[in-house]
Amino acid sequence: MFYSLKLKKLIPMIVKIAMILLCCILLTIFPKGASEGAKKGLEYCLELLVPSLFPFMVLSSYIVRSGVSLILGEMFSPIMRFLFRLDGSTAPTVIMSFIGGFPVGARGIAGMYETKQISLNQARRMSLFCVGAGPAFLITAVGTVLLGNTKLGIILLVSQLISGLILGIISRFFYPEKSIKEKNKPKDTISQQNAFIKACTDGSKGIISLSALVILFQTFIGIIEQSGAEQFIEKIFSSMGLSCSKIILPSILEVTGACNVIAEGTFPLYILSAVIAFGGFCVYLQIWGILSEIQPNKLLFILFRVFAAILNGFCTYIITLFYNPVSNVFNSFSERASPNTATHLTGGIAILVLSMLFLLSISVKKRAK
Repeated sequence: MFYSLKLKKLIPMIVKIAMILLCCILLTIFPKGASEGAKKGLEYCLELLVPSLFPFMVLSSYIVRSGVSLILGEMFSPIMRFLFRLDGSTAPTVIMSFIGGFPVGARGIAGMYETKQISLNQARRMSLFCVGAGPAFLITAVGTVLLGNTKLGIILLVSQLISGLILGIISRFFYPEKSIKEKNKPKDTISQQNAFIKACTDGSKGIISLSALVILFQTFIGIIEQSGAEQFIEKIFSSMGLSCSKIILPSILEVTGACNVIAEGTFPLYILSAVIAFGGFCVYLQIWGILSEIQPNKLLFILFRVFAAILNGFCTYIITLFYNPVSNVFNSFSERASPNTATHLTGGIAILVLSMLFLLSISVKKRAK
């Protein structure tokens, strides 16, 4: 019995050591692919992710920590209870998850659970559908920069909103509770200055963590490309009759690079929509890290992302049947996003809203005193 328990602990450690050694060997054998992949990942972060996500991550955290979510929750309480079986205070986080970007919803959920505004089951239920790309990424980065048509980005956003609403309604049947009328007593609201500083800290940690994962995954993809394993994998998928074999691996690993590959090809718009909804394991690791205290069911989370991909692709396909903007849809990604063309507008709007909420919350606190 003693030896069996010791062996169970020893095997995972051996596997970890083997994986570390394998990574060291791959980085030594394929340094060019690793460096090019890391450089590409860094470009994605600086040009696309940081301008579009960071302001929304700060805004989402501030809404929760300042107590604004409790005020807004009273307005949306009937809708949230009817559609999602959630407390009204979750409304701002749900909205921000649809307009902020992949990790923004998770950051809001973690903040609400930490301040005891929602229960554990409610937090886990929200993690199933409060996941999505923001309009800054869909409309500007993907639509305008990658595809050369802003209207296509709007179609992607509308598809995501529809599928997100459907997933939210479906999620009400998971993680059931006896009653949602009982609200956990929140912690004392911290000062507005501390809430703002804490929100900036949360946003900084989130964007650094996400950027590190994107760079790491792109490094891994660069090694695969240099080693020739990518062509081997494509041949296997092609032999199985999968015409989209070129985009399968990037789509599973990292969504930003997958969008790049799809934009360089001649794939239908609904394929791109499905891939963005799926997100990839780079996004999953980021979300699971933020929600570590909540510990959502990972298999159920992935199944919901697969279902989200199907719903997104279907919605995009239906929309394009009735409205399909004529343009050079699949431009090369050689035209990179820049601060002047990519995401400064939506990021600026997020900062403006954050400033207004900050002033409003201070005013409310003074009246309460």
